[in-house]
Amino acid sequence: MTKLFECIKGLADSENINIVVVQGDVVKFVSLEEGDIYVEGIKGWCYGLELNFTPRQFVTHFKSIN
Repeated sequence: MTKLFECIKGLADSENINIVVVQGDVVKFVSLEEGDIYVEGIKGWCYGLELNFTPRQFVTHFKSIN
């Protein structure tokens, strides 16, 4: 079963210029490598993007939906 997560708080890049994810986006877990969490956007603003987050960013901005 694929683990899905919903964005609960939007996130911009480190320069606050580009939006990375917005509230309501859905991502699926891909892998955990070198301390980063890799996901793929499957719904919303981040659809089709492969993204990575630090564990702290991930727990702050996402909740499990399955």
